[in-house]
Amino acid sequence: MAVNKASPIPPWASVKIEPKRQFKFILTIGDIPAWVVTRCDRPNPNFDGTVNHEFLGHQFKFPGKLKWSDVNVTLVEPIDPDVSGQVLDAVIKAGYNPPSTWTADNEGWRTTFSKERFVTGNFGNISIKVLDSDGNEVETWTLFNSFVSDVNYSALEYSGNNINTVTLKFSYDYATVNITEINQN
Repeated sequence: MAVNKASPIPPWASVKIEPKRQFKFILTIGDIPAWVVTRCDRPNPNFDGTVNHEFLGHQFKFPGKLKWSDVNVTLVEPIDPDVSGQVLDAVIKAGYNPPSTWTADNEGWRTTFSKERFVTGNFGNISIKVLDSDGNEVETWTLFNSFVSDVNYSALEYSGNNINTVTLKFSYDYATVNITEINQN
């Protein structure tokens, strides 16, 4: 009679293995509460083409400059807290002067946006935290010197019943990622 020896389970077949899931994340963006976030891109590095170098009949290729793609974030618009108002306040703090602030002597007409005012006075560095099923952070992205480069409010319509949203596009200088090692064996 043959003895049935149990072979070790390969790592990919372990019940402890867990993939990262799209819906398990928390976005930290200034004073905006995390529960209003419905969608968020992760940072994407890409190279600005390739640089060619020719030498003795051969062509050698090198990567171009590293650029970070903008990150889009979609938020639902609750009545309280007023996320739409917070977004517009961020634009005003960055240097926008509405025409209603002008005086009869045409003072206040200058609109001078400042990256510094956008970054320090508003949302600061943005963190995107990917979670496991126990709520532990397994991946944390940080966007440095981020500022709003586009605001897009959802359309209103009488025939619809969807929740209003606002999509923000963030430009930033660079991003870092911290991967937390969790033993899944």
